[in-house]
Amino acid sequence: MAEKLTKLPTNRYSNLEPARKRSHSDTDFQAAIKKAKREYQRGHKDEQQGHYGPESKDTSTRPTATDASLEPTLGGSRRGTESSSSAIHGTKQKVEHGSNRPFAPPKKLLRKRIPVDDGIETIETRTTTYPASFYDNVDMRAKFNRGDLVTVSNINNLIKICRKTTEGSGSAYPGNLANIRKRLHQMEFYDFLSPIIVKKSKVLDDDVGLPQIFNDPEFPWDIKADSLALYLRWLKGVLDPHLLRGIDTERKGTGTKHTGHKLRKDYLGIVSCNVWGENNLQNGQWWPLQICAKRDGGHGEIEGGIHGQTGKGAFSVVLSNGGYEDCDEGDRILYCGTSGSEGQPSTGTSRLLETYRSYKSGDPHPVRVIRTAKLPKSNGYRPTKGLRYDGLYDVISYEILHTETAMHRFELRRRPGQDPMRYTGVEARPTDEEIAEFAKIRGLLGLT
Repeated sequence: MAEKLTKLPTNRYSNLEPARKRSHSDTDFQAAIKKAKREYQRGHKDEQQGHYGPESKDTSTRPTATDASLEPTLGGSRRGTESSSSAIHGTKQKVEHGSNRPFAPPKKLLRKRIPVDDGIETIETRTTTYPASFYDNVDMRAKFNRGDLVTVSNINNLIKICRKTTEGSGSAYPGNLANIRKRLHQMEFYDFLSPIIVKKSKVLDDDVGLPQIFNDPEFPWDIKADSLALYLRWLKGVLDPHLLRGIDTERKGTGTKHTGHKLRKDYLGIVSCNVWGENNLQNGQWWPLQICAKRDGGHGEIEGGIHGQTGKGAFSVVLSNGGYEDCDEGDRILYCGTSGSEGQPSTGTSRLLETYRSYKSGDPHPVRVIRTAKLPKSNGYRPTKGLRYDGLYDVISYEILHTETAMHRFELRRRPGQDPMRYTGVEARPTDEEIAEFAKIRGLLGLT
């Protein structure tokens, strides 16, 4: 029996001798040893799973058995705990944090994270009921309001009446066209839409819905463009009519009207701007903010006026009142690049030079031109609010205005065969409905 005791670690079982003095037989002594082993194994298990975490497998940062920080738990006191031998002797043991682990360090209290007030306030400007959903995954058993279904389906009846009168008289009645134009502008902001309503209304069906407008050459060009834009957006499941959909609005500090906007990366409706051509935009398409144009694939810069890629040239430009010597004649634009240094052109100017070279090579890549309300009021082509897409332009020539800053001014010419720009008449954008919705958002932001 003595040989067995000498093989036990003295630092762990040195406290067993008092238990043997109290025993009157080897059986009692063996029971005391087994009890002590169980307590040790239970405490060792708690040490691994409780103190360091059951999922941790990295032992490189764990303290070792020879670490001085662990020694008090075996033979001395540590942070208010008494010797572990008191557990075997039956004496009172003081343990921090409610721990019952005599053979393991006490658990550390987790510090509560104190939220940091950075003064940034997220402002909710959304007034819609339903988020976007995909048309192909519509649950036809979903509940819906029949009054809302009738409202959406009304456009089908207007199309039917207009086509019927056209077949009878050879031309559509102006009143019918005005009703369709007005209804399309209103449908952009229906806030009661749900996937099942869109599908049951058949507004996207070829034989009765919006395709009956944009596939018919008899309809006016602006109505065809608006119906196609609405059709493409709803077909992708973007039913959210909010002008700032996919965009977070923040205001830093209290009592200030300065707001910032950030495009959410997880928003499924983001369209890449790194594309030549229209990129599925419709002539006259309108946005309240430049970040909205970036969301929809119009212009890839939130503030910059030139967007492009090295080796591909410019994809789009924005006309604004930036203090440059620009000249806007509608179909013809004189557009300045940005200032360079030491005779070297800037990044934006370099992209427009690449686009110009593609034109001279016989394989021209046009740029999308977007006009903003920040243009001088004397400019008759400026939109009254926000930004408007006005079609594709070729970069056909340039001149150098200042050699030291490499300031270039480019001549842009609107491509023929496109619909007219929508800056006047009943075709003008933004529409009354778009201006009203933007005013609501500005009101919520305290900017009115």
